Amino acid sequence: MGRTRTRKVPKYRVEAERMKADFKEKLQDPEYFTSRILNKPLWPVQAAILQSVRENTRTAVRSCHGIGKTFTAAMCILWFLYTHPKAIVLSTAPTWRQVEKLIWKEIRSAYREATIPLGGNLLPKTPELHLIHDEWYAAGLSTNEPDRFQGFHEEHILVIVDEAAGVNLEIFEAIEGILTSSGARLLLIGNPTSIGTPFYDAFTKPGYTTFHVSAYDTPNFTTYGITPEDIASDTWQDKVKEIPYPRLITPQWVSDRYKAWGEQSAPYQVRVLGNFPRQGEDTLIPLLWIELAMERWEEMPEGKPVQLGVDVAAYGNDKTVIAVRKGNKLTGLNVYSQKNTRETSGLVLQHARENATKRIAVDEIGIGRGVVDSLEEEGYSNVGVNVSERSSDAERYHNLRAELWCNFRELLDPEKDAISLPPDDELLSELASVKYKIDSRGAIQIESKDDMKKRLGHSPDRADAAVLAFSSRHREGFAESFGKLYVSGIF
Repeated sequence: MGRTRTRKVPKYRVEAERMKADFKEKLQDPEYFTSRILNKPLWPVQAAILQSVRENTRTAVRSCHGIGKTFTAAMCILWFLYTHPKAIVLSTAPTWRQVEKLIWKEIRSAYREATIPLGGNLLPKTPELHLIHDEWYAAGLSTNEPDRFQGFHEEHILVIVDEAAGVNLEIFEAIEGILTSSGARLLLIGNPTSIGTPFYDAFTKPGYTTFHVSAYDTPNFTTYGITPEDIASDTWQDKVKEIPYPRLITPQWVSDRYKAWGEQSAPYQVRVLGNFPRQGEDTLIPLLWIELAMERWEEMPEGKPVQLGVDVAAYGNDKTVIAVRKGNKLTGLNVYSQKNTRETSGLVLQHARENATKRIAVDEIGIGRGVVDSLEEEGYSNVGVNVSERSSDAERYHNLRAELWCNFRELLDPEKDAISLPPDDELLSELASVKYKIDSRGAIQIESKDDMKKRLGHSPDRADAAVLAFSSRHREGFAESFGKLYVSGIF
């Protein structure tokens, strides 16, 4: 009988198989995948976040403004999808715009610019990317339908929640129902804008691998060793030669916010230091509500009624602000310096005519009285608002100022058909700084403008104009709508 001869595998084939296995193993490293395949290098903290997703079931990241959070989430989606067989990747955020226009914009850009063709079917009009078959894909989901997060059960499933502080409890409960497999992963990432949320719980209860990223942890600061003391003393410019990452938060921006907001303010703590706000019981409007209102602004349509809110500068560095409101949207803030009564009246008339409205609310206390008189001479009646006068319900509101501010707070509630505000850092700071107390009669009393000016170093002109733009000339309905807030213990 003849011997069976074993064919020897050529060396080049052995080497090819070894290289193929080695390459496949390297792809499991998210930093290698993003830098070599997607051509998107990561800075150290971004790389550490993706490594945590690889190794840990739950990862939560709270950070300052402008560290590339959405970019990091997008890179994580592509890495996980292409390196885990039959993977399902779901991404969500507080608004559909954040899903479709931000995170999936980053995904589309990286997909097109990859060093090799990635394959799959990236749908042109919806945030979906399918590989090989319909059971292997990534998709963006909105947060207004918790039922859409049910029914996903695969060995490899990744859920990413961008700007997680703004996503409601029902969505988190739905997500928990699909994180049952051994290969399931969850990444929460965002600015820490609110306490008492599932995102906050991720940093105060066991179960998560957590990251805290402040501006001082980012390359534009670490490259030159810029410290908080450098920002406070305004010596940071002596260290900076050029900005290595122009898209990330910069020392100039932090310096400007330090001077405008103050180190202890809620916006500075959140947007610069990445801390949860130390929101006391006397803070009227949650920072998260303001952030969400500004996020809604771009896509919210204009409507009716059209109304101007006018806060008239009294003296010095105060600003005259004319706010324009169209329906549920505050379309803009027009800010003027060093204007006398006659000039201010002319500006108000100009804006009223441009916006075809006779609905105007002017703070008539002090110098504002002269503006009111001028407008009434031009045929604009009932435009003056004296916020120190009696409210429609004296048992609940210390004065009209308290009633108008409580109305504005209610309009910002994201659980309702909330209004939108223009992205304006100074407006955000002023609104987030307003405090209230309960007076000796048990009524709500809002901090006076003078007291706010002493505390903040400037008058809350933008905030007061915005409140006036949404004030009503017929206040009799306010007591009923805010009584429920009062008795339920919110105030």
